[in-house]
Amino acid sequence: MECKDCARFDPEGEKCRDDKLNPRTWGDAVIVANAMGLRAICVFNDHRERLVRSRLSGAASSSRSRPVAR
Repeated sequence: MECKDCARFDPEGEKCRDDKLNPRTWGDAVIVANAMGLRAICVFNDHRERLVRSRLSGAASSSRSRPVAR
C-alpha cells in the first residue's frame, strides 16, 4: 500500500500519524526490522507478514536446536 492512500497518512505533515515505516523492498524491510524491530513497520506493508513468519519459524527452529541446560 502506498502511504498516501492510507487513512493514517497525514498529508500536511507528509508522514504517518503512527510514525510507522513503509520500506519498499524486502531488503529494506529486513534492515528496518533488524535495526528497529518489526513494530516499526506499518501493518499494511507488503513485506511485514513475510517478516513475521520468517521470524517465527526462525525462533521455533533455533529453540529446538538448543541443548537443554541441566
